[in-house]
Amino acid sequence: MLIHRRLAGFLRRYGLLSLSALVAFTLLAGASPASSVAATDLLEETVQEEKSQEVFVTRSASLTYMSSGSEVALEEGQNVTVSAQGSEQETTAENETVSALLDRLDVEVGPLDMVAVDFTGSHVGITVDSEILVYEREEKVTESPVTYIYNDVLPTWSETVVQQGQDGVHTEIYEVVYAEGRQISRQLVEETDTQPTETIIEKGTLENFAPNQEPVAEIVDNGNGTGKIVLENGIELTYNQSLTMKATAYATGDPGVGTITATGTTVRPGTVAVDPRQIPYGTKMYIVSNDGAYLYGFSIAEDTGGAIRQNRIDLFFPSQAACIQFGVRNCTVYILD
Repeated sequence: MLIHRRLAGFLRRYGLLSLSALVAFTLLAGASPASSVAATDLLEETVQEEKSQEVFVTRSASLTYMSSGSEVALEEGQNVTVSAQGSEQETTAENETVSALLDRLDVEVGPLDMVAVDFTGSHVGITVDSEILVYEREEKVTESPVTYIYNDVLPTWSETVVQQGQDGVHTEIYEVVYAEGRQISRQLVEETDTQPTETIIEKGTLENFAPNQEPVAEIVDNGNGTGKIVLENGIELTYNQSLTMKATAYATGDPGVGTITATGTTVRPGTVAVDPRQIPYGTKMYIVSNDGAYLYGFSIAEDTGGAIRQNRIDLFFPSQAACIQFGVRNCTVYILD
């Protein structure tokens, strides 16, 4: 009988033997009717057991794969809808496998049935049927083209997205039917095509960007520490914080001052020495004196010094004479986005 079962399993696997044909095969092989019925019952149990383990798992619209019901796990507390034999059951998973859940609900999986598990919805959907219908999505993305607009009055680190483009997507949706554990049809049922749109970025080209003498037309304070600086040339700079600080000036040739900053850059107009505990290195700023006499402009926190403490900054100027003229002034430091 073991040989009969193995041969029958081989034939059934390749679609060459039905269950009724197996009974005839067993009788012709010389087994008694009683043993034939027992063999048939045993094979039905084996087929049902094998089928119950064969599931089609969908975790995204573009992915369906075959697995084992004893391996596909459900998490504790997941809401599950089971559709089988024309009826539905609602339940909650108990940290179990799909096979264990079906056993717990006494859901029988027939010898020609398959199991589909869909994780894409708010509920886990489990379907038991002789045919499984799934929809698979295939997408091909075309990235948004990028165009740069160059502005010679903005610093090189300034990049502003003037227009945010969108990627293009070509989508194909297929209706896929499975039966007897294999795919029997796959048909294109919907096709859409979204063209990409252009992303436009304004980028500065001004290398030695400070002092920038472009007059400020307006400073708009949002009332929460943020706002924007509107220059007379129409450029708008947004800031996320404004600080009132005491500013001094330094130049190459001052005692202890070289040409290399604490961060390894070369000093130049726009280099600012800060207390990095208050203003981190690399912070981009826009600085004006509160008396209106100086517009220091675009600046970067790149340096420090022994005398620099909280609420104090040191602005680099190209000459000692310029430093003397500046002296010590209260300034507003706008921390730029």
